[in-house]
Amino acid sequence: MATALVALGALILLASLVWDERRAGWSLAPFFAAAAWHAYATGQVLGSPFEAAMLLVIGLVGIARGYASRPRWRNWVRYAYATALFISLLSLTFVGASSGPLPWSLVVFHAGVLILAYISLTVAFLASESERAQDRRLKRAPWRALSAAPLVGLARLEGPYLRAGYALYTLGVLTGMAWAWRLWGQPLAWDVKEIATMITWVLLTLVLLEHRRGRPPRSRAFLWRAAYLALVFGFFIAPLWGGRHPV
Repeated sequence: MATALVALGALILLASLVWDERRAGWSLAPFFAAAAWHAYATGQVLGSPFEAAMLLVIGLVGIARGYASRPRWRNWVRYAYATALFISLLSLTFVGASSGPLPWSLVVFHAGVLILAYISLTVAFLASESERAQDRRLKRAPWRALSAAPLVGLARLEGPYLRAGYALYTLGVLTGMAWAWRLWGQPLAWDVKEIATMITWVLLTLVLLEHRRGRPPRSRAFLWRAAYLALVFGFFIAPLWGGRHPV
C-alpha cells in the first residue's frame, strides 16, 4: 500500500512538472497517507527513513507551493518539485523497514528536529543553485531579468533557511550524541551514519561562514554541493551499511 501511495504522489508531481506546477499540492495527500500507513504497519512512528523522507517531501512541496503562483519563480519551483520527486523514489528502498520501538523523546527531539533541518537545508540548497544558475543566465542574456526570479529574492530565500537548517541540524546532532551517550556510553563511534553526519555538519559550517562573508554563490557552490551530497548519503545510503544507528 505504501509503495502504491508513493507511486501516486510521484505521478502527480511528474504531471505537475509537465503541465501545471500549481497542481503539485494534490500529491501531499498520498505522501502523507503513505507515511501514516507505513507507521501503522510497522508499529513505529519515524522508525524508518521512509517516513522521514515522506515528511521531507511534504515539507518541500508545501514550501514550493507558496511560490508556484509567481511566474518569475517557476524555475525554482520546478527544482523543488523535481527534488521532491527524486527523494520520494529513493525512499522506496526503505519500505517495510523499521528500527522497532523508540522512545518518544528520541522521535520528537532528535528525528523530528532533523526532519525540519533537512527541509530547511534543501530549500536553501535549491535557492543557492537557482541563484547561481540565474546569475550565469543573466550574464549571457540580460533581457531575461524581467521574466526570472530576482537574485535578491533567491538570496533572501537561501539565507534564513540556511541559518534555520544549520541551527536545527546542530541541535539534531547534539541530541543524537546525548542519546548515544545514554544508550552506548559514548557520544560518537566509527559508525557510517555518524561519520557522514559529522562531515555534513562541518561542511554546512563552512557554507554558513561563506554565506555570512557575503561570498557570491559560485564561490561556495562546491561546499554547498559537497554538504548536500553528504547529507543525502547519511540520510539514504548510510542506513544500508548497518551500524549501531537504529534508523
